[in-house]
Amino acid sequence: MKYQLNQLAVKTTNHFRVNHFEVELEKPVVKEIAEYKIEGLGKNQLKIKQTIKDKKMDTRIGLSFDKYLEVKITVPKGTMIKEPIQLIYQFQKEQSLPSIIMIHYEESSSANFIVKYESVDSFVHWNYTKENVVLEENAKGNITYWNHLNHNSINMIAFEGEVHDNSELTHNLIDYGGNIRVYNAFIENKGYQANNFFNMIYIGKEKNKIDINFDFKNISKKSINRLVVEGALSDWAEKIFRGTIDFKKGSIDAVGEENENCVLLSDTCRSRSLPMLLCEEESVVGSHGESSGKVSKDKLFYLMSRGFSKKEAEHFIVMANFNRILNEIPDEKLQEEIKETISSEI
Repeated sequence: MKYQLNQLAVKTTNHFRVNHFEVELEKPVVKEIAEYKIEGLGKNQLKIKQTIKDKKMDTRIGLSFDKYLEVKITVPKGTMIKEPIQLIYQFQKEQSLPSIIMIHYEESSSANFIVKYESVDSFVHWNYTKENVVLEENAKGNITYWNHLNHNSINMIAFEGEVHDNSELTHNLIDYGGNIRVYNAFIENKGYQANNFFNMIYIGKEKNKIDINFDFKNISKKSINRLVVEGALSDWAEKIFRGTIDFKKGSIDAVGEENENCVLLSDTCRSRSLPMLLCEEESVVGSHGESSGKVSKDKLFYLMSRGFSKKEAEHFIVMANFNRILNEIPDEKLQEEIKETISSEI
């Protein structure tokens, strides 16, 4: 069946071909839901509830499922957990995972989460996750998603969140598994000096299709939205990126920044991007940047003149771009594991 997913809230000319993502999909009948395990020394300080829901789940991506796994996690008031807590979802055979992950940071709490999706075989796996995160006053959250599914699978994640007074939310999305990948993020800075930072890495190869639609809103005074995306495409891979930062009325002295950089490693891959700034307030600072192209000839010459092959030089340059984001992950062991894994994919 043909679907139109990730539709832009504020449409642009059809000539850009970014108003939606059109794709042929066979949505699975949910028979068996993939299991997960939770690890980390701080897990006993959390309130965790898991339920299988037999009702409709919708997201801004545009698909719905009639059965899903709901995981509710509460970080209690004043609780500060330094050790990262991992949610590891392992897919095998014909398992799929429609799920909602709800993370509630109560006042003055702090915790780091790592959500990992991995395949243990070569079956086509479906992951369709909706994250809903709320940060109350003076909370700090860091959430890393690592898509480690096999290259036959389908991965879709819809992020929804709200950040309140003097709180800070950071997402790190590391994406390289799956043939079709769709991401949607809708996050609102609702409080004074509320900060939302979103970092993403993607790798596309073969005939991968990647679609990204982020919409961040500054609603309050002195709030910050910052989006950084680094990607690399090769073979016949295709990617669409849309990034919107919206300054609503009342967001005085707010800041919005977005930057996307895509390195093209073949003549047959395709990248389309649309960064947007929307503004209803005068006293704000907004900026956006987008670049797509092959590796700089000067950089290639510099490295190749020192004995590296062209492929090795391209590899070093792309990894240097990625490292700026990978170094933000609050777990050195995981940093090295991801670096080693994605380095072999370039």
